[in-house]
Amino acid sequence: MASFKSHPFFYTTLIVIGAVAAGEAWLVFSQRSQTARLATEIEQKQRDLQAFARQNPFPSRENVALVEADRAQAEKTRAEIRQILRAGGEAAQRLAAASVPASSTDSYFDIANYVERIRDAAQKAEVALPAENRLGFAAYASTGAERELIEPVFRQRQYADYLMGVVLAAKPREFLSLQRERPLTAAQRQQMAEGQSVGGGQSGAEGGDYFVIDPRTSARVPGFVDTIPFRFAFVGTTNSLRSVLNQLAQFELPVVVRSVEVEPLTRTESRSTSRPAASNPFAFFGAETTAAPAAEAERPIVEQTDSRFVVTVEFVSLVEKPSEDGAEAPAETNP
Repeated sequence: MASFKSHPFFYTTLIVIGAVAAGEAWLVFSQRSQTARLATEIEQKQRDLQAFARQNPFPSRENVALVEADRAQAEKTRAEIRQILRAGGEAAQRLAAASVPASSTDSYFDIANYVERIRDAAQKAEVALPAENRLGFAAYASTGAERELIEPVFRQRQYADYLMGVVLAAKPREFLSLQRERPLTAAQRQQMAEGQSVGGGQSGAEGGDYFVIDPRTSARVPGFVDTIPFRFAFVGTTNSLRSVLNQLAQFELPVVVRSVEVEPLTRTESRSTSRPAASNPFAFFGAETTAAPAAEAERPIVEQTDSRFVVTVEFVSLVEKPSEDGAEAPAETNP
């Protein structure tokens, strides 16, 4: 204490130097610790970088070429499918060239001409057709389609005309009915999207002109594939059904068969409206034959009996996606 009092400046200087030395020692230690930690982090990042480099996460030129080849093949396949669904045969060209009625009155006459034409064809083919049968368009027996529905109803009429031609060419005994999906206006579609009921709606089994296809069997995929379904019924033999299915399989139009229902008729029902027997095939040669008793008449090994057939089909078209510039591409229509 006496020394400090006699030399205060000297001892104060020593104390300050000691404190500075201790502070520098602590600073050096902390800096070395931080440096070691940073060095460890750098080594870890170098190891991660080397691992990423070994994994080669970015596609090589070879991979880019393979991806581009796959994309080109996918686009080619899509174009081929679209070309098939467009159906470029005579039937498709004839339907595509037809003009859409300009007014509701024109729509009425278009449907009336269709019904009259099919009735004449059925009479020539000797196919029974009930007088009250309007062939799927009873709703327009006295008026045409409303303006917003003229085009979709006209397209349905075209497809119905094609289907009736196929059925009559098969020469069934009787044509029973043709049903189509109910076309909807934009307001009705909006109501359905909002879960509201639509007047004369799409619920239930429908009836008359309309039916609702089971979505589990439909080829329709919202945003990708659109369809126009029909259901028609006729009475005939399996040969008639086979003829109808074979003709549809020609794919003159993009149509697919979704279901076939068969209900065999009893012999009493089949005979009650059967066609007249053919004339004597031996009359040309001057031979006379007598009819054998029914009980003794020879019967074929496989007897052709009439059945009631109900066939459900869909005409298919692809839905165009919006173009890359944001403008919506025109919808692809069939035919």
